[in-house]
Amino acid sequence: MFINYPAIFLKEKDSESYTVIFPDLEGCISWGDSVNDALRMAQDALGAYLFEYYTKPNEMPKSSSIDDIEIKIDEDDKEYFSHKGSFKNYVSLDLTDYVKKSNTKTVKKTLSIPSYLNEAGIENNVNFSLLLQEALRKELKIN
Repeated sequence: MFINYPAIFLKEKDSESYTVIFPDLEGCISWGDSVNDALRMAQDALGAYLFEYYTKPNEMPKSSSIDDIEIKIDEDDKEYFSHKGSFKNYVSLDLTDYVKKSNTKTVKKTLSIPSYLNEAGIENNVNFSLLLQEALRKELKIN
């Protein structure tokens, strides 16, 4: 699942650093030492923020058009950030890939199946764990 959310990259006055704010995602904020670092960190913040939306049956927050986003610096923040060098940009992420890489811990599950299926599976060298994982991905529509 490939996602795009608009972000505001606020240039810090006394350094090459940027603070990144996602207007559509309350509390989703990141930071980086450079533009490239800020973008990489913004992708990670976006993935972490939307992780639960992906793994639970919740509707994803709506992504605004970047044209509807304004770069605003509050009066209190003007001593830290400059309009010069600040910009807005989409931050893109393959959320499925992010979840797979972030949550690789395996858990042991005990389950019951009819003995004839167990015997047939063993005779046919079925990897029960892999089969269950694939069936769950299909059922939950997770690639």
